[in-house]
Amino acid sequence: MKRIMMLSALSGVLALTGCSTMDKVFGTNMSGMNDNQMVSSSAVPVTSRNDMLVDSTNYMTLYTFDKDTANKSNCTGDCLAAWPALTAPNNAKSVGQFSTFQRDDGTYQWAANNMPLYFFVKDTKAGDANGDNVKGVWHIVPTQ
Repeated sequence: MKRIMMLSALSGVLALTGCSTMDKVFGTNMSGMNDNQMVSSSAVPVTSRNDMLVDSTNYMTLYTFDKDTANKSNCTGDCLAAWPALTAPNNAKSVGQFSTFQRDDGTYQWAANNMPLYFFVKDTKAGDANGDNVKGVWHIVPTQ
């Protein structure tokens, strides 16, 4: 919890000093997170397991898509059927490097370091990472 509070404070300082993205400071991995460590109490539904980011309910692996841009999903239609978004309520609050954005279809999606987060339909149980490096554009989100 101290780490999250420190990250939140640091993000405020960085915003005031003109740093444009947390990605430039922290990179795209979640270094420093320990396995089974919740990112926040209930605001962000993710945790770390086996050195990768997973949802905190079913512990299913989360992925990013190289064709997305900051807070913009380019995965729609058949893509979204195979790679379901980690959806968020429209009133979800950002915590540290986790934020939400509104998709083109009006729903909200969680992002890590501004990159949208997804599941993979071929992952059937906790710990599966069958989507890692699919077509060279889908990747797990490492936490260490």
